[in-house]
Amino acid sequence: MTRRRLIIFGAVAVGLAAGGVALAVSAARGSQGGAVPTSPVPPVPRTVRAQEVRADAAAAEQTYTGIVRARYETDLAFRVGAKIVSRHVEVGQRVAAGTVLFRLDPTDYRLAVKAAEADLTAAEAEVVQSTAEYDRQQRAHRTGAGSSSDLDRARSALDGAGGRRDRAKEALTLARNRLSYCDLAADADGVIMTLPAEAGQVVAEGQVVARLARDGEREAVVSLPENQAGTAQSARTSVTLWSAPGESYPAVLRELSPTADPVTRTYQARFTVRNPGPKLVLGMTATVHLAPADAAPGYVLPLSSLLRQGDRPAVWVLDRATGGLTLAPVEVREYRHETMVLSGGVKPGQWVVTAGVQKLDPGVTVRAWEGNP
Repeated sequence: MTRRRLIIFGAVAVGLAAGGVALAVSAARGSQGGAVPTSPVPPVPRTVRAQEVRADAAAAEQTYTGIVRARYETDLAFRVGAKIVSRHVEVGQRVAAGTVLFRLDPTDYRLAVKAAEADLTAAEAEVVQSTAEYDRQQRAHRTGAGSSSDLDRARSALDGAGGRRDRAKEALTLARNRLSYCDLAADADGVIMTLPAEAGQVVAEGQVVARLARDGEREAVVSLPENQAGTAQSARTSVTLWSAPGESYPAVLRELSPTADPVTRTYQARFTVRNPGPKLVLGMTATVHLAPADAAPGYVLPLSSLLRQGDRPAVWVLDRATGGLTLAPVEVREYRHETMVLSGGVKPGQWVVTAGVQKLDPGVTVRAWEGNP
């Protein structure tokens, strides 16, 4: 127990001695000059997303997405009604003019042809009989054995028989035509777009059973807003494909709907593509570019870079060398879906902050985010 107490007393003595030394050093420092000076730490620049201003003649260009369609799309239907017995094409199949697409059950129409042929035979026999009777009445009238009334009745019967014979001929022609209508053939070269009918289905006369997109001209069909419907008539137009981003095709406006869609309030426009080539396939996604002929170059920036300075729009211009910010009033020529087009207030080569502009002020030091394009 005595040895243990000696160890504890020794440790306490060492601690007191160390504390005394620390107090002495602190007192000495205080007597020589007070608190130890510290150097100021510079603020860390805030990272912002920025974009370089570039003059672009295509800033006034408007783009609209649509699809590639054929100039002529024909709905095909039977000219008679019956049950479909066979279908000979598939959707997307290319067909030539005269290719049989569907066939109807021709039984009833064949019977109609036979009935019309029998009627024609009977009518021709009646004409022969009426002719012979008229000849007899003529001879009797010349010899005085027959009356004029009998001759008139014979002439009327002959005329009636001739009319019934002509009607029977037309009925036979009509019956044969209706029999030929049981085969539905393509009336031009093209591609089958839709097939709303199938074998075994009973269709009515005039019911659409196929849609044929004819070969030839190809068009890009888009919907234009009200403020661009008039501009499209004089703008320079080109068409690009999502499947071929490096190629552009000149186009011209062929048709603009005179009325707006009741739901979207847009006007359907059809642009004829010149020299379409094999890459322009029906149903592809097409982008129509409209560039006004007298459009001046502008500066395209994201809408998120816009800030209000009083009653005027403004943007933060970034000095990349110092990290300083300057609020510059701008002139907005056009607002778009996610971007805007500036006509003044900025210059090519300047950098503009494009995000978080409401949380900045001129006293903040920033740096452009290097990962931003």
